[in-house]
Amino acid sequence: MKNKLSNKFPNIEFAEDLELLTMTIPQEDYLSLMQLLRDEFGFDYLFSMTGMDWGKDLGITNHLENTNTHEMVVVKVLFPDRENPEIETLEKIWKTAHLHEREIFDLFGINFKGHSVMKRIMLTDDWEGHPMRKDWMDETKMIIR
Repeated sequence: MKNKLSNKFPNIEFAEDLELLTMTIPQEDYLSLMQLLRDEFGFDYLFSMTGMDWGKDLGITNHLENTNTHEMVVVKVLFPDRENPEIETLEKIWKTAHLHEREIFDLFGINFKGHSVMKRIMLTDDWEGHPMRKDWMDETKMIIR
Protein backbone atom coordinates (compact mmCIF):
# COMPACT_ATOMS: atom_id res chain seq x y z
CA MET A 1 0.00 0.00 0.00
CA LYS A 2 2.82 2.43 0.85
CA ASN A 3 4.41 1.97 -2.57
CA LYS A 4 1.17 2.52 -4.45
CA LEU A 5 0.34 5.62 -2.38
CA SER A 6 3.88 7.02 -2.79
CA ASN A 7 3.69 6.57 -6.56
CA LYS A 8 0.31 8.30 -6.81
CA PHE A 9 1.06 11.01 -4.20
CA PRO A 10 4.77 11.93 -4.35
CA ASN A 11 4.45 14.47 -1.50
CA ILE A 12 3.01 11.99 0.99
CA GLU A 13 5.06 11.46 4.15
CA PHE A 14 4.93 8.27 6.18
CA ALA A 15 5.72 8.21 9.89
CA GLU A 16 8.10 5.49 10.97
CA ASP A 17 7.90 3.23 14.01
CA LEU A 18 4.23 3.77 14.75
CA GLU A 19 1.75 0.99 15.44
CA LEU A 20 -0.61 2.17 12.68
CA LEU A 21 0.37 3.22 9.17
CA THR A 22 0.41 7.00 9.57
CA MET A 23 0.71 9.43 6.71
CA THR A 24 0.70 13.20 6.26
CA ILE A 25 -0.66 14.52 2.99
CA PRO A 26 -0.69 18.04 1.50
CA GLN A 27 -4.08 19.76 1.45
CA GLU A 28 -4.34 19.61 -2.33
CA ASP A 29 -4.09 15.78 -2.33
CA TYR A 30 -6.38 15.17 0.67
CA LEU A 31 -9.68 14.45 -1.07
CA SER A 32 -8.09 12.28 -3.78
CA LEU A 33 -6.17 10.24 -1.22
CA MET A 34 -9.21 9.72 0.98
CA GLN A 35 -11.34 8.62 -1.98
CA LEU A 36 -8.58 6.19 -3.04
CA LEU A 37 -8.30 4.75 0.48
CA ARG A 38 -12.02 4.02 0.43
CA ASP A 39 -12.40 2.80 -3.15
CA GLU A 40 -9.18 0.84 -3.73
CA PHE A 41 -8.10 -0.17 -0.24
CA GLY A 42 -11.53 -0.72 1.34
CA PHE A 43 -11.28 1.77 4.21
CA ASP A 44 -15.04 2.02 4.61
CA TYR A 45 -15.21 3.51 8.11
CA LEU A 46 -14.01 6.95 9.22
CA PHE A 47 -14.16 6.33 12.94
CA SER A 48 -12.35 9.41 14.17
CA MET A 49 -11.56 12.87 12.85
CA THR A 50 -9.89 15.26 15.25
CA GLY A 51 -8.80 18.86 15.02
CA MET A 52 -5.26 19.51 16.21
CA ASP A 53 -3.23 22.57 17.11
CA TRP A 54 0.48 21.85 17.16
CA GLY A 55 1.33 25.49 17.92
CA LYS A 56 2.72 26.52 14.54
CA ASP A 57 0.27 24.53 12.42
CA LEU A 58 -3.39 23.63 12.69
CA GLY A 59 -4.40 20.28 11.32
CA ILE A 60 -6.74 17.35 11.30
CA THR A 61 -6.07 13.70 12.05
CA ASN A 62 -8.30 11.01 10.54
CA HIS A 63 -8.49 7.37 11.63
CA LEU A 64 -9.86 4.94 9.05
CA GLU A 65 -10.69 1.26 9.24
CA ASN A 66 -11.29 -1.43 6.67
CA THR A 67 -14.08 -3.28 8.49
CA ASN A 68 -13.46 -6.48 6.50
CA THR A 69 -9.76 -6.82 7.35
CA HIS A 70 -9.74 -4.63 10.50
CA GLU A 71 -6.71 -2.82 9.12
CA MET A 72 -6.45 0.81 10.26
CA VAL A 73 -4.59 3.86 8.96
CA VAL A 74 -4.08 7.42 10.12
CA VAL A 75 -4.15 10.38 7.72
CA LYS A 76 -2.97 13.82 8.82
CA VAL A 77 -3.24 17.18 7.07
CA LEU A 78 -1.55 20.38 8.24
CA PHE A 79 -2.76 23.94 7.62
CA PRO A 80 0.16 26.35 7.73
CA ASP A 81 -2.33 29.23 7.24
CA ARG A 82 -3.83 29.64 10.72
CA GLU A 83 -5.96 32.59 9.57
CA ASN A 84 -7.96 30.78 6.87
CA PRO A 85 -7.65 27.01 7.28
CA GLU A 86 -9.90 25.32 4.74
CA ILE A 87 -10.22 21.91 3.11
CA GLU A 88 -12.77 19.84 1.21
CA THR A 89 -15.42 17.99 3.19
CA LEU A 90 -15.38 14.21 3.43
CA GLU A 91 -19.18 14.01 3.81
CA LYS A 92 -19.62 12.54 0.33
CA ILE A 93 -17.16 9.72 1.10
CA TRP A 94 -18.12 8.92 4.71
CA LYS A 95 -21.33 10.12 6.35
CA THR A 96 -19.57 10.02 9.74
CA ALA A 97 -17.54 13.07 8.66
CA HIS A 98 -20.61 15.29 9.06
CA LEU A 99 -20.52 15.75 12.84
CA HIS A 100 -16.73 15.46 13.13
CA GLU A 101 -16.24 18.35 10.70
CA ARG A 102 -18.80 20.53 12.45
CA GLU A 103 -17.08 19.98 15.79
CA ILE A 104 -13.67 20.80 14.29
CA PHE A 105 -15.10 23.93 12.67
CA ASP A 106 -16.63 25.01 15.97
CA LEU A 107 -13.61 24.40 18.20
CA PHE A 108 -10.69 24.99 15.81
CA GLY A 109 -12.12 27.23 13.07
CA ILE A 110 -11.19 24.91 10.21
CA ASN A 111 -13.67 25.34 7.35
CA PHE A 112 -14.78 22.31 5.33
CA LYS A 113 -15.70 23.40 1.80
CA GLY A 114 -18.86 21.81 0.44
CA HIS A 115 -20.13 20.71 3.87
CA SER A 116 -23.93 20.60 4.01
CA VAL A 117 -24.26 22.43 7.37
CA MET A 118 -21.04 24.32 8.15
CA LYS A 119 -22.04 26.06 11.38
CA ARG A 120 -21.33 25.76 15.08
CA ILE A 121 -22.52 22.60 16.79
CA MET A 122 -21.63 23.08 20.48
CA LEU A 123 -20.96 26.76 21.09
CA THR A 124 -23.49 29.54 20.66
CA ASP A 125 -23.61 31.44 17.38
CA ASP A 126 -22.36 34.61 19.11
CA TRP A 127 -19.28 32.88 20.59
CA GLU A 128 -16.07 34.56 19.47
CA GLY A 129 -13.05 32.51 18.56
CA HIS A 130 -12.23 28.83 18.68
CA PRO A 131 -11.41 27.61 22.20
CA MET A 132 -9.31 24.55 21.30
CA ARG A 133 -6.68 26.66 19.56
CA LYS A 134 -3.52 27.24 21.57
CA ASP A 135 -3.66 30.97 20.78
CA TRP A 136 -7.27 31.41 21.99
CA MET A 137 -7.68 33.66 25.01
CA ASP A 138 -10.76 34.86 26.84
CA GLU A 139 -9.96 36.56 30.13
CA THR A 140 -13.57 36.27 31.36
CA LYS A 141 -13.59 32.48 31.07
CA MET A 142 -10.01 31.68 32.06
CA ILE A 143 -9.16 30.03 35.37
CA ILE A 144 -5.68 31.01 36.48
CA ARG A 145 -4.19 29.19 39.47
